Amino acid sequence: MTKHLINFLLKSNFDFKKAMKNYKYYNAIEKSGLFDEKFYSKTYEDVNGDSLTHYLVKGHLEGKLPSRDFDPDFYNNNYPDVHRAQLNPLLHYVAHGKDEGKIFQYAYPIRRKEEICETNLAFLTNYEFDTEPLVSIIILTRNGLDHLKRLFKDFDKKTNYSNYEIIVVDNASTDESVSYLKSLDLPVRIIENDENVSFSKGNNDAAKIVNGEYILLLNNDIEPTYGWLNEMVGAIVNNEDVASVGAKLVFPFYEDNRGKSFKIQHSGDIFAERMYPCCLYAINKANTHLDLFDASLTKNTQCIAVTGAVDLIDKKVYDELGGLDEDYIYGLEDVDFSLKLHKNGYKTLLASNALLFHHESSTRIKTKDYADNDKHNYNVFWSKWGNYLSKNLLLDKIHDGKFFTQKKLKITIIDENYQDNSDFLSKISKDFNDLGFTVELISDLKNLYIGNSSDILLSLSLDYDLENMVARDDIVRVFISQNGEDNPKGYDIVVSEENKDYDSKYNFVIKDNFVKEFLDNLEDILMKSDGFL
Repeated sequence: MTKHLINFLLKSNFDFKKAMKNYKYYNAIEKSGLFDEKFYSKTYEDVNGDSLTHYLVKGHLEGKLPSRDFDPDFYNNNYPDVHRAQLNPLLHYVAHGKDEGKIFQYAYPIRRKEEICETNLAFLTNYEFDTEPLVSIIILTRNGLDHLKRLFKDFDKKTNYSNYEIIVVDNASTDESVSYLKSLDLPVRIIENDENVSFSKGNNDAAKIVNGEYILLLNNDIEPTYGWLNEMVGAIVNNEDVASVGAKLVFPFYEDNRGKSFKIQHSGDIFAERMYPCCLYAINKANTHLDLFDASLTKNTQCIAVTGAVDLIDKKVYDELGGLDEDYIYGLEDVDFSLKLHKNGYKTLLASNALLFHHESSTRIKTKDYADNDKHNYNVFWSKWGNYLSKNLLLDKIHDGKFFTQKKLKITIIDENYQDNSDFLSKISKDFNDLGFTVELISDLKNLYIGNSSDILLSLSLDYDLENMVARDDIVRVFISQNGEDNPKGYDIVVSEENKDYDSKYNFVIKDNFVKEFLDNLEDILMKSDGFL
């Protein structure tokens, strides 16, 4: 303790009164259980030396939490005299407040988490089954002891479902993961690998030895809430042609990013556009402005894809489609599998009331290897799904389906003579706008930047440099012939007022309602094609 007293004197610039007070109550605070050394040192990167000393001297003045069990703001707000005197609220409670009958409450993260869990209970279906089908839960882990302890805390109670088995694929962990797993009073089998295999291979290997009618892919950094598995099994059993069910995932509390804390991390996948390394990419429907219990998020909904972090899959269909593609290296294998389901006529649902916390940031470190893997994965993904996605997203935008994407159709018109063609351009622009589409006009032929959001290029100018324009590779290039031009080069479609044998893949004639006839013809081309790139 002499060491602590010296530290207090040094850190308080030899304020003897303050140092003695911190010294006097150091042990009492430590024994109170209201200071969590592990939480404090892990949460705040600027902590050096003894954590409690840091908190007593400096941390409380900066508004740092001593633990998630004690909320300093609540204490200060309820007892303003403590705040006015700039006293340490935790020290005051331990030294005086407890004996005076003063109260404290859990910190915001604990309270908000409890509110979320309690609210979700009201939306649970609590399915009852004549016979519960066996679910085989597959978990991959590597040196993830802390994640596993969080995942399996009250695991059986939280599932509200009794017929399951657990297969853990341990990828050569060097911590105590395997011994911890063997100590669990749960139906666990362990595959102990000598190397760190990919997500696809690990799950495929486990799927070969499972006994379940359904398999559940489950990340080790997941924290379940009550009823999650019951909701997912009920959704897949009671909906025809559904072969995959995902869950609503929520970010945990982040001390360094409170705006992200307890927001939606995943409520199904959609696609968005970019130019590199490919034209379309999958994103989680994570809306930080949407309430967790918005009406759209408390019912089962069909979606194009769900994350493999929590995915319940019909085992027969998993085997039929060859499982996860092992060409991927920890990324996009789940989206790939969802697209295989869609292409083969199976449905994917989001079970919105199966709510779990996903401690995603704790497992994803964006190193150079991560970036290289990401590039590799998208090259594999685009070579497999580029045509299929380009076709279906374009159709989805034409019909405003908001299934593959939530983006609107965008048309870019190129015409250096826009003033001479003002009547025509005004008419088609308004017609496209009336359908909810976005229109952009470029009159400067030197402006080659189209961007990644444009889906269709309508050019009235032969001299526009298609070869060097900056746009997505899957943009539909359309030339509008007004004067019978001969063989405009580089276009996918040529539209004219009369039949002519243009040197392009598709040609059609429009004489009256340009927008309607153009979209009808484009849709017909898309429906008859395997893809459109």
